[in-house]
Amino acid sequence: MTIERDISSLVERIQSSGSSALSDDFRAQLDTLLRELVEESSDIIGALVTSSDGHAWGQVLPPGFDGRRFAAMSSAMMALSDTLAREAKKGPTVNVMVEGMEGNIYVLHAGKNLSLTVFTNIKPNLGLTLAQARRAVDRIVIQAREAAERIAGVKP
Repeated sequence: MTIERDISSLVERIQSSGSSALSDDFRAQLDTLLRELVEESSDIIGALVTSSDGHAWGQVLPPGFDGRRFAAMSSAMMALSDTLAREAKKGPTVNVMVEGMEGNIYVLHAGKNLSLTVFTNIKPNLGLTLAQARRAVDRIVIQAREAAERIAGVKP
């Protein structure tokens, strides 16, 4: 089994098994990672990790943000963007950027079945914010791989 399939099966196995110790551990790791991302960035005000089926796996959101709604919308937007890019023969989607008058939203793939959504303040430093988000994605993929390896009984 390849690591990519291990990561994909991680999401499926945790969802099918309900609330397991692995699920709780993985979610706690994601919450910690997201808290660090928000605390270390002057432009990122919230972050969310979602599965491709629209469930929130980790979140650090400002008051008033509904994590379940944003998880569903983020995964739908990424799926639509993937389809749009594929149909237009533009290759795989790297990220989706929504520019709003009061801030921006960036959605990035974090492996095959997960994505990271970040919410920014008004006029963020685009390069720095995306670099911070990409570093977080790298950490998410590593954590997902380690969790998948634990499921498969392989030491990370």
